[in-house]
Amino acid sequence: MRTIRGISVGLGLAGAFAAGAIALAPGCNIVGPAVLLIHGPEKIPQQYSLDKERPVVIFLDDRNFNIPRTPTRERVGAAAERALLDSKAVARVLDSRAAGAIVSGEPRGDLMPISEVGRKMGAEVVIYVVPESFSLTTDGQTFSPSALLRVKVLDAVADKRLWPEEREGYALTVTASTRQGTAPTDSAMVREAENEFADLVGLRIAELFYSHEAETAADERDR
Repeated sequence: MRTIRGISVGLGLAGAFAAGAIALAPGCNIVGPAVLLIHGPEKIPQQYSLDKERPVVIFLDDRNFNIPRTPTRERVGAAAERALLDSKAVARVLDSRAAGAIVSGEPRGDLMPISEVGRKMGAEVVIYVVPESFSLTTDGQTFSPSALLRVKVLDAVADKRLWPEEREGYALTVTASTRQGTAPTDSAMVREAENEFADLVGLRIAELFYSHEAETAADERDR
């Protein structure tokens, strides 16, 4: 017998149906535990299915430095790579830091095509991410991390966009639960908060490509 979020598991099939029968009895309003046991947590579907056998690279293209610190950008990429592999959405993910190194120092008027960046790394698919905003506060005072990113998937071999149809890409908004108190100002605390939020942003990028359980507000606060 084990307990998940206060609900005992291990009742057996008969116990689960008995619980369901009690929950559905006339005049009884308790339905949550039985539904959870029978159907499981709610799943959020993937936005796009990657070919698991094709090597992938995440190209985080932040030429405007909307994520100001390089270690924070690299942490976003690393978190996304880890989540893709852990979920088995793909079998092989190349180091996103190498993609950034390839385009570093490029003149603005002569940018390398995204597909070529992928080919230079030996990737067949590029998850192209452009951060449009990344902040720990929206008003300069309240600690309420948020980010907006544009995401595309490109075939580096065929040199074409795979997803989405919209030219500007998929708009991914990431927010974290607002905490009591003001935004951190001490440099060490800022770095810690940025690292924590970068991990969440990377996870949300990866979750576009595999189905996952919906998180409650309590789940986000526990991060």
